[in-house]
Amino acid sequence: MDGLLHHDYHVAKRLQPRRLTRRCYPMLIRDFAVAVGAGMILLLLLSKLIGRVQFSLSTAFWCSFMGHVFVSIIGLFTGFVFSHHPGIGLLIVLTIGCVFQTVLFQIVVRAKNETLMRWRAVILSLIVILGDFFVASPLIELWEHFRK
Repeated sequence: MDGLLHHDYHVAKRLQPRRLTRRCYPMLIRDFAVAVGAGMILLLLLSKLIGRVQFSLSTAFWCSFMGHVFVSIIGLFTGFVFSHHPGIGLLIVLTIGCVFQTVLFQIVVRAKNETLMRWRAVILSLIVILGDFFVASPLIELWEHFRK
């Protein structure tokens, strides 16, 4: 009987949720940092070509950071509201995030006494948002593949 209780104790200790959260939070921070970095690099490389304005390193970083934070917070709330319809929630988040980043890019460029056309800002915003899926996600998966 003592052996069974001893075994149950060790099984319960292994399944404690604290171990999951200790491992989960650094991964979330790493994934967020990679997404912000990928967005920043995409803004630096493509702002002159598409937007006809050149973002500085700090401006590209803060635009990418603020855009990702806003999309993450809105995604959290719409995930709760549209938990039974994730496709609708995803479309709403991407639309609101695109509009927010478009306005953000135009405000930042206007502060430098330059002009960024709305359609160019929308293209830059879509590139940053889609860069999370097509650039940041493969980089994270490549990191996980070589880490093992």
